[in-house]
Parts: sequence; C-alpha cells; structure tokens
Amino acid sequence: MIGIDQLLSVALKIESKGYSCYAELAQRTRGEVSETFERLAEDERLHAARFKEIFSRISRKEREGGWSSEEVLGYLATYAELSIFPKLRKEVPENLEDALELALDIEKESILFYLEVAEYVKSPVITEIVDEERRHVRTLLMLMKK
Repeated sequence: MIGIDQLLSVALKIESKGYSCYAELAQRTRGEVSETFERLAEDERLHAARFKEIFSRISRKEREGGWSSEEVLGYLATYAELSIFPKLRKEVPENLEDALELALDIEKESILFYLEVAEYVKSPVITEIVDEERRHVRTLLMLMKK
C-alpha cells in the first residue's frame, strides 16, 4: 500500500535533486548568476526540511492510509514516477541554456505535483513552497533571457 511516507520520499527526492542541480550550476558560473543558483540551492534544502516537518505532524492513523485513499496516493506516486523522476535522473547539462531548461522543467513539474499534494495534505506550508517554486520559475526565466 502506498502511504504518506512515500509522498514524503517523493518530495525529498525532488528537493534533493533540485539542490544538487543548483549547487552544481553555482559552481560552474560566476557573479550574479552563481549567487542566484546558490540561493535557489539553499531554497531547495530548506524545502526538504519543511516537508519533513509537515509530514512529521501527520498522525499514525493518517500515515497508515486513513487520511486519503490508496487511489489518490497511487495517482500521486505514479505522476511523480512518470513526469518528474525521469527528469531528475538526467545529469546537469554542461551547456547553461540546456541546464536552465531542465531546471525549469523540473520546477514546473514540481509545482503541479505539490498542487496535487496540497489537495490532500492541508498545510499552508505546502502553499508557501508552491509559491517559492513559482518564484524559482520566474528566476530561471529571467536568467534564460540574459
């Protein structure tokens, strides 16, 4: 049975890969662009900590599946497996433009995933994280314009 722990695992995997990607890009670049990637990396690290906090407050009964249907959990896990994880498995491209496009794709897919999670895990923190991910999208788009 798919449970809340699996959703936490998916969220942590997304944030961990985001951190790794942005940290690598920060090392490869200089100046303002590098500082932007460092900030994005730190945001991803903080998101992981916030997700751990949210999920730690979910009751034992909810962890065992009482909070939502297995069908919903299955949908969320499948969505992540088919839409997000293939992108997470890719190496950070050497070309900055390609790296920005990959990061943008992952951010957009993450937003869609977290919006779905927010329907079932009622927490204002998830909404805050979605808003932060949207800011990441805007930041990446601005970098792509330079």
